[in-house]
Parts: sequence; structure tokens; C-alpha cells
Amino acid sequence: MSVSMPNLTTPTLRAAIGRPGLEPAHLVASRGAACGSCGSACPCARPCSDSDLNMDLMRHGEPVRLRRGEVIWEQGQPADALYVICTGATKLSRKWPDGREMILDLVFRGHMMGEEAAVAGAVHATTAVALAAGRAVRLEGAALRKLLAADPALCQRLLNVAVERQANFARRLDELNHGAVESRLARVLLRIGEEVGLKDSRGVFVPVHLSRGDLADLVGCRVETTIRVMTRWQREGVVETQREGIVLRAREVLEVAAREGIAA
Repeated sequence: MSVSMPNLTTPTLRAAIGRPGLEPAHLVASRGAACGSCGSACPCARPCSDSDLNMDLMRHGEPVRLRRGEVIWEQGQPADALYVICTGATKLSRKWPDGREMILDLVFRGHMMGEEAAVAGAVHATTAVALAAGRAVRLEGAALRKLLAADPALCQRLLNVAVERQANFARRLDELNHGAVESRLARVLLRIGEEVGLKDSRGVFVPVHLSRGDLADLVGCRVETTIRVMTRWQREGVVETQREGIVLRAREVLEVAAREGIAA
């Protein structure tokens, strides 16, 4: 879902995913008095709508800054902390023995990652890398497990996160195995646009910098293929790539492409 905005200039939208004042409607709609109750638990000036749900976790964690390109954890490393993403965006990817990499999930503002830390001795099945500079709250695994033991509702919350992550992984596998590259790429762009897109007079602005390599990892193809498709779409006015993100200018064209090769 996206929120109507005036046609702002690109510099104004810079790093919008890391600026709480610019956010999709699904993160704004349910904001209420609970956000103000977070106090110092959330490092954001304007906490997102999920801050009340994450409050108990955040007040026991420590605020951290994430730099663009920073490796937060590596695949196979011990899962020693849970992260609540406050601003920015992070990718969770899986590396294969032949050197290929596949992005399994994108974690945006208000979402958690590293829920494996709830189980002592667990390891990360993915590598987490910050796609944009931002802020997060980090909660050590031992502290997390202590909180879970004392709060059944928090256990349910984290279980819901784990189930949702599993569903995201399954959806990503479906995206990778149905349709041509153009169809898969269109579905990925539309999905991200629905989740964090900002609507203005140009179309839907996706305020996440995704390199051609990231796009290739999202759809399971060679970088050269994503370059060819994105260049053609840009020439035809379907998308517009910028340093700060991607503008989906002709959503209807992407929707047609997304349906191609998918059985009715």
C-alpha cells in the first residue's frame, strides 16, 4: 500500500526508507498514543506503528547504527542477537557452494530479523547485509530468551515473525521458479512497491537502492540479464532508476509482465 505525496525532488526523497517522516500508509495508519509511550526504547523521532508491538524487546536492547553495505551477520555464524529495524533496509541472502547468491527476504522499517537467537545454539541460515544506512535495536540472545521465558505473549509474537519469514521464503522460491526473468523481476518490483512504495505524480517511488546485482539475486538470473531488462524498461518509460531508488512509472505494464508465464 502506498501513500499519496506531492511530487518531491529526488534530494528530498533521499534515503526515504531511513527517514521516519516519509513512510507508506500501512506504517502510518495505526500510529497512536502507543508510539509516544516507547520513550527511549525506540531511537526514532517518529516511531513506526509496530513500535508498540516491539516495545518490550526494544527497551531491553541497545540502539545501533547500520552502515550501507555493512554485513550484520554471516551465514553459518551463531545467532547471538535479535534486531528490530527502525530505519533503513536489510537483505537476507543465502549463498550456495557454487558461489551463487539468492536474496530470500528484505527486511524493512518496523520488522525484526535474527529471530533464530530465541533458540540457544542456533546458527544463521542467511547472511544479513544493510541495503541502506539506518538504525536498529539489538537484543542479545540470552536477554531475549529470558524475556520469552517470562512472557507467553512475546513468545507468540516471535513465533508469528518466524512463520511469516518462512512464508516469505516460500514465496521467494515461487518467484524464482515461475515465469521468465522479466516476469519474475516485475513481480519483485511490484511486491516491494506495495510494501514500502511512496506514491507521487511520477508513479510509485521505491526508496531502496537495489543494484543490478541485487536485482539479479532477487530473481535468480545473471546480472547482464537484469541490466538488459531494466535498461529496456527505462527506455520505454516503465521504470526510472535513481541513486536513491526506483520509480515504477507504468505499474500497469509491470502487472501485465508479472502475469506472463503464470498458469491461471
